[in-house]
Amino acid sequence: MNKKSRIGLITLLLAAATAFAAEPFAVQAWGSFKQMAHTGNTTGVVKLSALGNARGTYGVGAVAGMRGEILQWDGRLLVSRGHSEKGETSAANAGEEAVLFVQAKVDAWQEVPVTTDMTQPQFEAFVLASAKKLGLQSDRAFPFALRGNTTNLVWHVVTGTPQGVHHGSGTHRQGHARSRVFKETSADGTLLGFHTGAALAGIASHPGERFHVHYANPEFTTSGHVDEYRVAKGSTLLLPKP
Repeated sequence: MNKKSRIGLITLLLAAATAFAAEPFAVQAWGSFKQMAHTGNTTGVVKLSALGNARGTYGVGAVAGMRGEILQWDGRLLVSRGHSEKGETSAANAGEEAVLFVQAKVDAWQEVPVTTDMTQPQFEAFVLASAKKLGLQSDRAFPFALRGNTTNLVWHVVTGTPQGVHHGSGTHRQGHARSRVFKETSADGTLLGFHTGAALAGIASHPGERFHVHYANPEFTTSGHVDEYRVAKGSTLLLPKP
């Protein structure tokens, strides 16, 4: 990398850091989907122990080496490791790190009823419209959650296995690692997601997307990254109070 490129990279990183700090609900991100896809580097960027366990803290991400998924719900950190055939969660191990993580602080949630069945694009539009009505800045990053039923749910847990190694049925490729895939016709539970806004698009979400969503069953004993879903009537959208 020449001097001009290094200066450009430093400027970009400083600008990104400033953008992170300015996001509402103390939203901050570690790592970058875009950078990981470009370089293939899945080295850890933050220790899970450094993410804290304060009440009202929520987050989603992936384990270093793309060896599992991470969900933080109300301060509690849960890790779904790629070796689990059911996507089961457990506590973080000492020294464990995340390659990607986005986190927010929510003092209180406000509820919005879902009054009709929705496709994923319809629900994403509903999240943005509801956020705007409730006084959130829909062009900025914010967390959201859904309690209730999802249909045609597809979620996965990255295994850390390189693309060249095949585990048989039930796996697919994501970035530079395979994933264990789960498909459910109907699933009760919780979705925890982030709308990235412009500042964190491609950083806290896949490039070209502005939503990053994880699923957990009602007991929070299984969890993973969501690929596809539909939302059933009667569910409840949770948005943070401004």
